[in-house]
Amino acid sequence: MANRTTPPVTTFQALAVASQFGITLAVCVVLGYFAGHWLDDRLNTAIIFTLIGVLLGLVAAVLNTVRLYRALLGKVEFDKHAQTTKSAPGANDGNPLDEEAD
Repeated sequence: MANRTTPPVTTFQALAVASQFGITLAVCVVLGYFAGHWLDDRLNTAIIFTLIGVLLGLVAAVLNTVRLYRALLGKVEFDKHAQTTKSAPGANDGNPLDEEAD
């Protein structure tokens, strides 16, 4: 039989990232819309700032989700590395706080 490896992210973690993206997307787009609409009213422009606000909200939501997912993958990789090094006797888990100062 082939070796089965566990996925890097659990189902619960993937659902957390997906729900965080949905919430972040809604909040950022709504805030961008209201900020742009407010600017359009104050500056007597058509719809330009509303569109810019919505687009900036979309970009902010995507960047925040990418940052969250990278942090999650980094934590998963760190946990996997810690598990493999703890199995070796006397191995350091890579935590700089555990190393002795020179």
